[in-house]
Amino acid sequence: MGPDATDDIAPDMEMTSREAAAYLSGPVGYSISTKFLRGLKYVARGPAVEKRGARLVYRKSALDAFLREYGSDPNVWMEGIWRDVADQLRGIAAATGDDGFDQLIETLDKRDPPDDWDPDLAK
Repeated sequence: MGPDATDDIAPDMEMTSREAAAYLSGPVGYSISTKFLRGLKYVARGPAVEKRGARLVYRKSALDAFLREYGSDPNVWMEGIWRDVADQLRGIAAATGDDGFDQLIETLDKRDPPDDWDPDLAK
């Protein structure tokens, strides 16, 4: 057995939302709520999940892959969310000719740092 043998015992174990939130809470260092975890799914920022009827089913391997790719900081998981919402509103505005979203788009654009923003250089 290699040093990571415990990771291979049940790589595709299925978990409920509550179990997945508890599993992610370990590396994060505090409790992640099921509501937050489901919210990540709805904004396309969370781990891969399967929908079975009214249930969401998470796989351990997908949760592990999510942690490897995005780390254990929920703030990192949410990066870019406001930019994505603003882009969606821009698309709606362009398709409908409605300029009523302009102020909201401007506000959302200010919520995310620019792409070239470096937190290490921030004062």
